[in-house]
Amino acid sequence: MFKLSLKDEDVIMKIKVTKPISNMDVAYNFIGNLLTRAGGDIANTINMILTKDAIYLEAKGHVSLGYAEETRSVDKIDIKDIIEFLVTQKENEEIINITTANEQISFVRDNSNKDSLALAFASVLKDIK
Repeated sequence: MFKLSLKDEDVIMKIKVTKPISNMDVAYNFIGNLLTRAGGDIANTINMILTKDAIYLEAKGHVSLGYAEETRSVDKIDIKDIIEFLVTQKENEEIINITTANEQISFVRDNSNKDSLALAFASVLKDIK
């Protein structure tokens, strides 16, 4: 569907995060699947990609037939627009909160292997800013 055309040399860091899913998201997906008979899941797996100018949020989902992975959407947050990029650790998770003038978004990263990549991402982003 969408294609993110970044060159490897443009990518500074990339981590995989998930977006919390609300009961309303599940209900909308269920109703959408009933109405369209297309099937499919909620695209809550996000590739967070850092470049020198922006953070790209590439939402991944699966098609109903064959369950192949596809990019559902790509959002761009300019680094100059980021007011706060906060990472907090909670047991085996890293909670990421991004605040811009227009929105606040949250993500969760599995940190069960204790590599703290979201904290490293925040540190690299701070160095770029």
